Amino acid sequence: MNILAKLLPAKTAITSDSIRAEIVRNESEVASLQTKLARADASIAALDDAEHIKVIEASAATRRAIDRLNAARAHLEAELPLRAAEEEAAAKVAGDEALRQRADACRKATTKEAAKLLADYDKLAIQIGDILARLDEIANETNAVNSALHSNPVAESVTDFNTVHRKHPDRLATERRELRPVYVWGDGTVEPADLDSDGNPKRPEKKWIHHEQRYTTANIEQREIVVARSHFRPGHYENPLSAIHLPPAFAGGKAAWPRS
Repeated sequence: MNILAKLLPAKTAITSDSIRAEIVRNESEVASLQTKLARADASIAALDDAEHIKVIEASAATRRAIDRLNAARAHLEAELPLRAAEEEAAAKVAGDEALRQRADACRKATTKEAAKLLADYDKLAIQIGDILARLDEIANETNAVNSALHSNPVAESVTDFNTVHRKHPDRLATERRELRPVYVWGDGTVEPADLDSDGNPKRPEKKWIHHEQRYTTANIEQREIVVARSHFRPGHYENPLSAIHLPPAFAGGKAAWPRS
């Protein structure tokens, strides 16, 4: 039987990792036995002759166990670089084979699958080019009709298809009003009242009216005031179709869009 198989736990695969783990376990066991031996040696002074003989016999067995562990570790440490080198070589062979298979698959995709995809692209790009050409015709006609209607307003102008179909909704301006306590000053100005911790309006301080050179006080009233407001924001358009460029699929082919 292979000596490594005897040094490792039963049914353990012989790898560089399992050898390293066994070396660590070996070192830990040796340290434990050395601690046991040191304790035994420290107890000799208090022993009688019979007890001393027993300790010497037990210590001899412990030392033999340590010797066996050290010998096993030496063998493991000698085998470790050999096993690691074998694994590295095997990993290199496996990696090379995987890369060769990947290159073969990539070559097949480039020569066969890509050709089919490009042919499909050409067909679909021509269809999209037909759609874009028709949309251009609609846009040009819309501009021409609106120009004519500007001179002869017999009908409402026509909204272009981008605005009808490709523009997000505008955000309208809004106001939210609530009934709130307010200060109504002697000069007619109205301000939201300051509230105390209980939510009650505080008594307002006097306010100096500069152009009248006098102080004025405010009455507290309940009035509907604006508490939140949003401004109008126009909806944005999707990216323009004029940015689309559909080149030919194969060298020497014709672009599907824009068309010459």
